[in-house]
Amino acid sequence: MSEVYRKWGRSVRREGARLVRVDEAGEAVHTARVFRAHPIDGMTELAQPDADAVDAAAREIESIVKPPLILERLLVSEGNVVHECNAIRWSETLRRVHVAIARPPVRALVDLAEFRFDAVRRIASALLRLGAEREAPKRIRLAENVGAAHLPFALIEKSQSAAPHDGYGQRVLERRVGGSTPPNWFRPSYRLRPRRAWFHLQAVSFGRIERDVPQAIALLGPMGERVLRVLCIDGDLAFPATVPIGRISAARPADTWYPYGAGAFGAELMF
Repeated sequence: MSEVYRKWGRSVRREGARLVRVDEAGEAVHTARVFRAHPIDGMTELAQPDADAVDAAAREIESIVKPPLILERLLVSEGNVVHECNAIRWSETLRRVHVAIARPPVRALVDLAEFRFDAVRRIASALLRLGAEREAPKRIRLAENVGAAHLPFALIEKSQSAAPHDGYGQRVLERRVGGSTPPNWFRPSYRLRPRRAWFHLQAVSFGRIERDVPQAIALLGPMGERVLRVLCIDGDLAFPATVPIGRISAARPADTWYPYGAGAFGAELMF
């Protein structure tokens, strides 16, 4: 039996100095063996994204990142989307921010889902006083934005937060994340076959976060299986370090949602 999924989207994004508007509609038809995706004609009724808010957000980031720092990559977007699958139709508004800030040869990466830039300011400030590479601290805590990136891989107790719709339009129910197959389906794009995933991960609080140990405030590269390459602060000091992924001794969930996988809330994690 074939299943049909359709998606209509209207977005505006600042990429570098350019403001780009995109209208797109697509359809995916798939069975257990075959997956086909193609553009379709026509746009359902969609509100225009807030181009002024996108431009203002990009300008705010540009005002934060000053020489000798280099804003290597800046993507700020807002999109209005309508989905349709199995006679279920739902809509959402999405905001996304991706920033790469460099003080060569170090490059800090930031991914956000709202136009609030406290983390960008903190990272830029640390890069301005960046010192030499250091060995990994014996103990370290991850800031909530770094913990969110690691949370899908973290071997700790986690829960899936409730949401109105998954990739098939079904409700996502709150439940503990376990070794079983995730019950819901994630669609990062209509061009990709949906996959099972845990949605909107949240750490279950345990242990004690020690405030007097160094803190990792930004990723300096892709998430690794055994190590994290991170920007650390320790009092007024700032330095890059490669940190082995060890046993997590404490966790504290945060309220901010980050666009990692099918979503993850911020989490302070203690190694």
